[in-house]
Amino acid sequence: MNQPEAVEVANMSVRVKCPRCKGKAIITNSNDLAKDIKDVFYKELYVQCVEKDGCGARAVFGMEFKHYINPPQTDVVGMARKIIEQEEQLSIKGV
Repeated sequence: MNQPEAVEVANMSVRVKCPRCKGKAIITNSNDLAKDIKDVFYKELYVQCVEKDGCGARAVFGMEFKHYINPPQTDVVGMARKIIEQEEQLSIKGV
């Protein structure tokens, strides 16, 4: 029997283990619960244990984006530009 492939979630490879037997599990489906909310990433991942001698359990995992450790470079450049513009405005006003 062909097992479903793991779902690619936001360009990330995700590996999960069965919460019961800790064997290999696959993501069979996902629901994007925050698709209509700007800057929020939250998905429900439907998981099935496929370990050879595993338990066959099915479960739902929650996956969320919490925060950046290093923001994307384009964001850093944009923030720097805003700071420079603010400093220029303050110097023009004589503050």
